[in-house]
Amino acid sequence: MIDLKLLFIALVIPFSIAHSFAQNRFNSRLFFVKPPLFNSKSKVTSLLLSRFDVSVSLPVDNRSEFYGEVVYKKIKVHPMVEFFQSPAMVEIQNKIKSDVRKFELSRTRITPHTKIAIEPAVEVFYPRVKFIQGKSFAKVRLALTATLSDSLLVSNTYESFYITDGTDNEFEGSLLMSVEEGTNITIGMALRKTLDQFYTDLNEALTRRDNKMVITGKVTNLKTGAGLSATVWFKSDSSYTTTTSPDGKFKLTIPFSKHYNIQVQATEFVTLSALFDPGSSLKLMEKNFKLQPIKVGTVVSLKSILFYMGTTDLLEESYHELDGIVAFLKGNPKVKIELDGHTDNQGDAKKDLILSQDRVDKIKSYLVSKGINARRLTGRGLGSTRPIASNENEEGRKLNRRVEFIILRN
Repeated sequence: MIDLKLLFIALVIPFSIAHSFAQNRFNSRLFFVKPPLFNSKSKVTSLLLSRFDVSVSLPVDNRSEFYGEVVYKKIKVHPMVEFFQSPAMVEIQNKIKSDVRKFELSRTRITPHTKIAIEPAVEVFYPRVKFIQGKSFAKVRLALTATLSDSLLVSNTYESFYITDGTDNEFEGSLLMSVEEGTNITIGMALRKTLDQFYTDLNEALTRRDNKMVITGKVTNLKTGAGLSATVWFKSDSSYTTTTSPDGKFKLTIPFSKHYNIQVQATEFVTLSALFDPGSSLKLMEKNFKLQPIKVGTVVSLKSILFYMGTTDLLEESYHELDGIVAFLKGNPKVKIELDGHTDNQGDAKKDLILSQDRVDKIKSYLVSKGINARRLTGRGLGSTRPIASNENEEGRKLNRRVEFIILRN
């Protein structure tokens, strides 16, 4: 008679062993197999690189600066283990190189005479795969520059968010993903969309024949990071103006010029002024602006207000920022400010105190001459008494030589 207990053992143990091996093999695939970065074909077909010698640098890894940024709903970027066959920066570099080779073959190859250097920097490179009761998604943001014969051609930041529930209507149709492949597919698709934005801009830069450049960017709240409705001026011999979209984004085409004075204005925010020299070859560039809310106690540093050494004579490049203050005060007639002048500690302390006061008085006089009521302005020369950096080196001393204003009333 067959012993049922022995029969049970004989049947169950082999099954358990087989199941254990299968489970271990699955776990091995899940935790140790690292597929390569998923590759989709670029949708950019107009970029022709056969006449260029193109190099692609290993991306600079800046991801740690953006940990904590919200990617989707409440999910935030955090450090992740490598999930490719090779390090992520190498995978990204190889991806761009692969694309470049295809763009080089898009026309009969000729001997290249001009060099293009592509330099990426990675800010966000984050996938999340969740097949059960959720969606798989990824976010990629790259800062990319392209130089043409050592002259800056394109400088911009590109970002894409990709989400899928197992289908892809843009590139691939149905996406059959195992768990261990899902990370590589979703991040690969987000990277593809991000790079295609750059290739589109690169093509525009290489094919533009007019003497103009395109500026794109975003105006945001310095405190919250939210986009702002604002007006952006680029002023040279002529003035070029645009208004941002509700999320703060803008795009403006301007002619090449030796320099531009930039002003950015938004309701209930401090006007921002800056100088910009576009050079002679730059065709596309990103410039982002952060505005400070008008709030009592806010300190605004006036970085472009400069004086000849040891005098109260203003350098010519100071006037654009002074005019920005005028525009700000005229646009906000209830605001009162206090001007503070500071020096480094390299001179006689008493003389520096007097010099800083004289410089503040010079600025007040200029603002009054432009129609600002003197009762809205106070000023203090503080000399070297309030440094914001070390005076032990020139870099720190330069930061200490500054003019600021503080909002006293709004």
